[in-house]
Amino acid sequence: MTSHPSPSRPPRSRRPRTPRPRRSPRARFGDGYAFDGEPTLDGPPPAGFHVTTRSRVIGHGRAAFDAAGDAVLHWQVHRGSGFVPLEVPDRVTVGATSVWGVTFGPLHPPAACRVFAVVRTETEIGFGHAALVGHPQRGWESYRVRHHDDDRVTLDIRVVWRPAAWWMRAAGPASALALSLILRRNLRALDGVVTSA
Repeated sequence: MTSHPSPSRPPRSRRPRTPRPRRSPRARFGDGYAFDGEPTLDGPPPAGFHVTTRSRVIGHGRAAFDAAGDAVLHWQVHRGSGFVPLEVPDRVTVGATSVWGVTFGPLHPPAACRVFAVVRTETEIGFGHAALVGHPQRGWESYRVRHHDDDRVTLDIRVVWRPAAWWMRAAGPASALALSLILRRNLRALDGVVTSA
């Protein structure tokens, strides 16, 4: 009896895997603010919210004011504070959304905010932006460079806030301490910019 070799099967071709589209950091946040009402630069906070303000003299004169103001409108307070830009436009404009990785102790949660106001006058440059749904904190912040009558230039920061994420609520007073540390970095973020002006 003659044996015949079985026909060899052609190798099965594997379909190339289609890479999944990378999810935008912005996609994990909602479109609305993470609080009721509308944010304001100077208005009273909603019930139950904290207000934290900080101010520092960062230079003197028109050149320092112009340089610091331009830096603020290019997110330099955030970049100079060690925040990681995840999805950030080149320049601050009303309606622009930015997503940053923020250092909070051992955590680096992403945080998304939308710009609700931009100020540019002869004596003040800055903006305010507010937390979107999914942000670890509810509320809004403003960063404003001011040129005073005595020629001082200050960076003024105002934060209207309350914890949103469970780990921020669980942190209790530590969340306020973490905010103070971040604001300390914020206030020094423009030092190199103003020195070179």
